Amino acid sequence: MKPNQLINEIRSEYSGLKDFPHESLANSIKILADDLYAKDTHFIFELIQNAEDNEYLNDIPSFYFFLKGMNLNGENQVVLIIENNEVGFNEENVKAICKVGNSTKAKNKNKGYIGEKGIGFKSVFKVTSCPHIFSNGFSFMLPEKDEETGLGYIVPKWIDNPPKGIKSDWTTIILPLDKGEEKTIRGLQDIAPETILFLNKLKSIEITISLPDESHEIIIEKNDTNYPVELTYLKNSENIQTHKYWCGNLEVAKPDDVNSEKRQNIEAHAMKLSVRRQTLIVRMWYAAFFLPVFC
Repeated sequence: MKPNQLINEIRSEYSGLKDFPHESLANSIKILADDLYAKDTHFIFELIQNAEDNEYLNDIPSFYFFLKGMNLNGENQVVLIIENNEVGFNEENVKAICKVGNSTKAKNKNKGYIGEKGIGFKSVFKVTSCPHIFSNGFSFMLPEKDEETGLGYIVPKWIDNPPKGIKSDWTTIILPLDKGEEKTIRGLQDIAPETILFLNKLKSIEITISLPDESHEIIIEKNDTNYPVELTYLKNSENIQTHKYWCGNLEVAKPDDVNSEKRQNIEAHAMKLSVRRQTLIVRMWYAAFFLPVFC
């Protein structure tokens, strides 16, 4: 099926609601209310984690944030552009992102899981009312409010004329920051180099903020070809900082008397441990998923 045909087919499913289960709609609203994260900038880490979960060919995984002004849909706006050289969206990915509670990443019942292109992506609605997605021939937006169907967040709308400069062989997400320009700027500026320490695929993150009254650049690179792992951090062309880390895993079993309705099938979680200059840093990657279980 052609990309635009799939988008139009999904829209048609929502338009009449003749065959669409009302229970699914109610579930969508509930999950949106419960699981859109309390911290406004959580979406930044969701996008980084999605890039880590993505599939890549032979290229070194690359991931970029660009915050700047641009003409989008005939209007000058401040936007956050996310670029990632993954293999790109397929039909399953598009269907998952147009629902709530679905994920294209299989669940590991014993160790926990991180979703991909599913509920986590909805966290971008903390800062935008209409994310735009361009990937593998797909070109669509997900309005927070869709007048035709009366729904939001999950009803795609095809984009006939993508902005100039979109890389056809990359995945590009554009977020008009109509609900969170300042907090997005602060969130990007606060990204620490240790953010990629325990990621297996991503070796670098580049952040560029280019506005008339705000300019910022961060480059984080990881070299894990040798041990210990080496992180390099460059901020606003200042002196390059390099630190080395000794890293390892520690699996923690769930106590028998601790149970969570949302994590019934999770029996253990692998904690990430790192040591830098005699300082022990214990990190539980994606702790938001597991704190209800172990606390």
